[in-house]
Amino acid sequence: MKKRVAFCLRDMQLGGVESVLIRTLEYLSTDKKFDITVVTFVDVTEPVWVDWFDKHKNVKRVVLYPSRVLGTRMPRFFLWRVVKHFARDVYRFWRRVRVVKKLLSGFDVFVDYHDFGFSHELKNIKNAKKIAWFHSSLRVFQKRKFSQKLCIYDNVVVLTDDCANDMKNLCPAYANKFIRIYNPIDIESVRARAREKCNVRGKYFCSVARMSYDKDIWTLLDAFDLFWKTHRSVKLVLVGGGDKRDVFEKYADGLMSRKNIIFTGTQKNPYPYVAGAVAHILSSRGEGLPTVLIEAAVLDVLNIASNCKYGPREILMDGAAGVLFAPGDTHALAEAMVDVYENAVDVRKMINASTRGLKRFAPDAVMKQIKSLIS
Repeated sequence: MKKRVAFCLRDMQLGGVESVLIRTLEYLSTDKKFDITVVTFVDVTEPVWVDWFDKHKNVKRVVLYPSRVLGTRMPRFFLWRVVKHFARDVYRFWRRVRVVKKLLSGFDVFVDYHDFGFSHELKNIKNAKKIAWFHSSLRVFQKRKFSQKLCIYDNVVVLTDDCANDMKNLCPAYANKFIRIYNPIDIESVRARAREKCNVRGKYFCSVARMSYDKDIWTLLDAFDLFWKTHRSVKLVLVGGGDKRDVFEKYADGLMSRKNIIFTGTQKNPYPYVAGAVAHILSSRGEGLPTVLIEAAVLDVLNIASNCKYGPREILMDGAAGVLFAPGDTHALAEAMVDVYENAVDVRKMINASTRGLKRFAPDAVMKQIKSLIS
């Protein structure tokens, strides 16, 4: 008899969490032991994901709160945000009382795939295993008081060994619930998609990230501005969309290097941009397991990353497989860019080390862990 598994995600935007979920579903959906359903708060509207679900009819979908007006996206105007929050809370409460429990009945396993986002919906469900997948940092965990939600779940998956150790120390009563599982990386698919044409010419650094404050794009822009003063033929290409893109573009408008900074917006296939770069740069203040660093390593591109919690140090093997700099340190990032561009560091040695480290993220090993957990 098939095990009914529900993967729960509030909405499906274009981001790392969604990409990893889709990759996981592709592997699981071919296993006849599992009947897979994706449960979301709102309907899936991003064209790339709509297309994916259309091609994978065996993965079912359930929408808990289908109102488009009262969806997950909030208006910018403060007063309207307050009004919409109140109206949305009332609407969701009504749906939970009348409809949601029925929609969630019959599943054997629930996987709350992003940071306890379904805790309200799952807390009263009995006779089903509940797994939370935590993609963020300890700072987020503490700020949002997620420790109060641990009692709801049978297991909590975290993405790095460092995060697992910190969680166990922070919440010793629940230490046996924490499990580290890396994200699976489809190496052949990444390399195949990277062969598509990239319309950026010349030498450039690349950063693939959602345009949000936690990615600290300001530090990256300032560092490139310093680098550009002595390397004026080099460009910076920022790949990614997000509701703060206009904020960062406006900030870039005030920099001397503006004509060499390219914002591509959301790209269905970011890999050609990464493949052609001098190096890939991650400037985040906090991460879970930044998949883009692994994907850059797959493409034999050096990573320069902030030494934030969590992920970069573990992926880059304490600096043996890439260049680490202190989060928010503009000058350190600019110096790293100069060192890489001028070959003051052994780039090839670092790339070779990162290639050897890819076996940790091989789909076979990762999916074996995931199947064991949900079984």
